[in-house]
Amino acid sequence: MKRKNVLLPASALCVCGLLAAACVQPAVRADRSDFYANGRFRSHVAVSAPLTLAGAGNFSAMVPSEVLLAPPSATFRFAVFGEGESGSVDRTAHMIASELPSPSWRWEKESLARTESLYYALVNAGGHRQVVQIFPVESSGDWFSSFWTLNGRAVPDFWLAKHWSATPYDDIRIVAEYREAAPVCMRDRLAAFVESKKNRDYAPLHGKALMPRCEQEVEEFSRRADAAVTFGDAQAASPALSESGSVTQAALPGGRPDMRKLVGVAELVRNFPDSR
Repeated sequence: MKRKNVLLPASALCVCGLLAAACVQPAVRADRSDFYANGRFRSHVAVSAPLTLAGAGNFSAMVPSEVLLAPPSATFRFAVFGEGESGSVDRTAHMIASELPSPSWRWEKESLARTESLYYALVNAGGHRQVVQIFPVESSGDWFSSFWTLNGRAVPDFWLAKHWSATPYDDIRIVAEYREAAPVCMRDRLAAFVESKKNRDYAPLHGKALMPRCEQEVEEFSRRADAAVTFGDAQAASPALSESGSVTQAALPGGRPDMRKLVGVAELVRNFPDSR
């Protein structure tokens, strides 16, 4: 795949009042090894060689909500990084900057680990509070796996992912995720779970059940993820990001991403204070 620097113009509409107040939209840029987001995103994520930029883009996607209303649409600004230009993809990383329509919607807090998580922690990185989780990802139905296969690259049936998620403002979420092919020690159990889904007789996948006989593999994976993805100073993130530009020439999947899995769930903002 052809790679080149890319600047992603913001797509969200900025509505100015009758007094012609200035509209400042966030600018998001990805280059060979970095993902920058300006404005309120104020983020910088870098990947280590041999991972390099494979594709990037900017569109809107519907976000699931637990309320009985039409779901909101959020911006989805992303960059994908991979190893090499051909052959199978055994390790990859992606970043997402997503914004909900404010003040009506906000991101639901990630106070609890996902059911499928093997690991959950809170850390400070890049000037943000990060929710960190490790969990398996099934390639079938996964938007980023489809990105690779659409561009002629084979992917494993299952990934193991380390996922960082920051919510600097209620309506802003920034995601970084590093993936490798799931270790052999858990593949049979993952395959059995997928087979049980086909029979429509299955329980949710509990990540902790994957840990026995895999503790060392997961620990080593986590260290590699930390070495592959680093967070820069959010306050110093690429200060000049006002120009427009093109996206990489990689093909993008036609379907929209599963925002619940990749980014999170939207929550309706109430007109009265709560405990948040």
